[in-house]
Amino acid sequence: MKKFIFSIFLLFLINFSNFAQEKFNDTLFVTGINRENLGKYVTFWVDSSKTANIKKIENTFLSHKFKHWNSNSTLNLGKNPYPLWFHLTVKNSSKKYQDYWWSFYTQADTITVYKKLNHQFKSIDTILNSTTLLDDKKVRTRFPAIKIELDAFEAQEYFVKIENLRNTQNAITDLTTPEDNLMWEKKFYWSTAFFIGCFSLISILCFFLGLFVKEKAFLFYSFYLLFIIAMILSEELMIGVVKDKTIFYILNHLHSLPNAIIALSLHFKLIKFILYQKNKQPKVKILSILNFSFLIFGFVFNLIYFIWKEEMFFDAGIFPYLWNSSIFVVFSLMTITFISIILRYKKKKYIILSSLLGLLLLYYNPAGYFLNYAGILNYYPITYPNYFYWIVFIEFILLGCFIGWRHQQTLKRNYQLLSNKSKKKEKDFRKKIAIQKKERATIAQDLHDDLGATLSAVKLIVTNSYQQDKTLLSMITKANTDLRMFFNKLTDNYQKEINIIKEIQEKIYSLNSIGKLNITFISLGTDQKIATKLKQPIYKICNELLNNILKHSQAKEATLQIIIDDLQIEILAEDNGIGYNTKLANKGMGLNNIKERVKKWKGNYYVSSNKNGTTSIITLPNKL
Repeated sequence: MKKFIFSIFLLFLINFSNFAQEKFNDTLFVTGINRENLGKYVTFWVDSSKTANIKKIENTFLSHKFKHWNSNSTLNLGKNPYPLWFHLTVKNSSKKYQDYWWSFYTQADTITVYKKLNHQFKSIDTILNSTTLLDDKKVRTRFPAIKIELDAFEAQEYFVKIENLRNTQNAITDLTTPEDNLMWEKKFYWSTAFFIGCFSLISILCFFLGLFVKEKAFLFYSFYLLFIIAMILSEELMIGVVKDKTIFYILNHLHSLPNAIIALSLHFKLIKFILYQKNKQPKVKILSILNFSFLIFGFVFNLIYFIWKEEMFFDAGIFPYLWNSSIFVVFSLMTITFISIILRYKKKKYIILSSLLGLLLLYYNPAGYFLNYAGILNYYPITYPNYFYWIVFIEFILLGCFIGWRHQQTLKRNYQLLSNKSKKKEKDFRKKIAIQKKERATIAQDLHDDLGATLSAVKLIVTNSYQQDKTLLSMITKANTDLRMFFNKLTDNYQKEINIIKEIQEKIYSLNSIGKLNITFISLGTDQKIATKLKQPIYKICNELLNNILKHSQAKEATLQIIIDDLQIEILAEDNGIGYNTKLANKGMGLNNIKERVKKWKGNYYVSSNKNGTTSIITLPNKL
């Protein structure tokens, strides 16, 4: 029994020894492609004093103050404004020369590399991750990397100082050959660039579609995707890949945290557009006000960071307050988005489906993507491509369908409103016309009964007592005729009863009787061929032409022709007067009245004038 217990104890000691050796081995042996997790070999220490030089760091390491972290996770220190130091000893256990890249997948601002040369550590490289374009890096990769060259059986020792002043310290590090690294990077670029390209194209299409159809939802989605793209480029360390220096500068001066706030606020607007276009709830209005406040906060944070980035540190100035406030805003936005979905269907059978949708958006959203990458909430594994990209891609299809459907519903509703408004307007117009007709009929009746009777009596007296005064008799007859025409104008009988040819002849006869001007009237075609609606406009146009000749032309002779056929009516007026400047005369009321009437009835008006006279030609379509 004692031997059995001793064997078990010995076996435990051997296993514990192997476990301890695996966990605390400080030398990494490499022979080629290395896929081991560096957490078992790299040790770290945080310089909380911010004053340690390389000599002090070496003494700290020899004092066994450097520690390992769990090899199954990243080194997540959260907000860490202090210098983070790594130590690694790597040895080539093969007979061949090997070169490697020690890579750091981190948002660090500065990485300083120290290598042991001649028994002391010296700085060999400083990587300015946040301000370095890809072409300016010694190792031209999207992430900071150190090139390590090892001869056969050579060992090298390194200290690395990482300063991360504006982002959480959630470092992932590995060491492998450049070929192996680039093969993995090739897959990464293809997958990530595919989504970035798709999001960019969709954003551009939505932007122009929003301008074309004048729908804000498409513009919101366009800007939503732009901020998603900015976040992807930042979190995937791809800003340095951007070739254009201006775009690089802009992206480099935007922070993913306020970008996430803005994107999440725009996302809320899209959900509200889809769910609450008709259903207006007071609680949702309060949520919208909160969302708008958070959106403004995100823009202000981004603006402050853009302008004063070099003064933004975790342990100084306004930045830590902005950061903490932003984390609160992020969770608030996620909460109000979830609540808005639940409120929409809280009294219907879709409550379970809406709850699942709300939870999905709580799980995968722009803010969640940032929180996961920053190590603040590690609630789903980081893969390439990231799950979030697929969610956005699927979301585009669903949102696109919903937004398109909602936009169509909006157009139908607006069309119905316009149709109802038009019908009401038409009804009011008809009512107004009916009132006018009634009033005009009343006026016509009063004139007929009063003034008409008086003129008839005067005409009877003149006919009996002043037969020799032909002029007076003509004037009384003309007054009676004009009054009858006026009666007809006030009623619906005018256009039916008027004879254009006869009326114009009587008008010309009256003008010729004055003796100053001799007007010749020529008509081709019968009055019955003229469209009823054109009779009054034609009479007024001819009357205006004759009045202009009489008043302004100083002519002795004039001709008025009316040519009537089935398709059009042509009016020609000529005189031998002094003419006028047609450009200056455009301001005259008479000519403007003619032009307006011709334009109203879709006709053409041509006028030519010089010192030998004026010619006016008017054509009107006869089929209206």
